[in-house]
Amino acid sequence: MRFQPAVISKPGNCVAENKICLWNVIFHGIIVLMVAVPILYAIFLYMNAPPNIGRSEGYIQLHLSSLPEGKSRVVYYHEQPIIVINNHGTIKALLALCTKKDIILQWDNDREELVCSDYGSRFDLNGNVKTGLAPRPLKSFELIETGDSIIIRS
Repeated sequence: MRFQPAVISKPGNCVAENKICLWNVIFHGIIVLMVAVPILYAIFLYMNAPPNIGRSEGYIQLHLSSLPEGKSRVVYYHEQPIIVINNHGTIKALLALCTKKDIILQWDNDREELVCSDYGSRFDLNGNVKTGLAPRPLKSFELIETGDSIIIRS
C-alpha cells in the first residue's frame, strides 16, 4: 500500500471545502453589507435633506379672512410647517413641529396652547415650553400686517 499525501487546499480553492467556502462567502458578504449600507444610507439622507429654513428668503401672504378668531392654520414655508394662530385678534406664527420629535402640533383654543399629541408637551402662544419633554421653545416668525392680510417672514 502506498501512502498518498493529503491534498491541502490553498486559500480561495473551494473545491475540497464546499461547505466551508459557502460560509466564507456568506460571512464576507455580511461584512460588506455592514459597511456599505450605513454609508449609502448617509448619502441618501444627505441628498434628500430639506433646505435650511434660516438661510432661505421669501415670505407667505395670508388673508385675515382665512383665519377667524380662535382658529389656527398650518401653512408651509420653505417646506417647513408653520402654524398661524388667531387668538383674540393677536396673530402669531410659530414652527409647527414639536422640539422633542418632529410631530406637528395642534392648537387647543380652550387652553390657549399648542399641544404635542405624542409626547404631551405644551407650548404657550409665544412658543415657550409650558410642560412636557420638549427641550427648547418653538421658533417664531416675524409678522407684518398689511390691512386685510399678514405677511410671514423668517
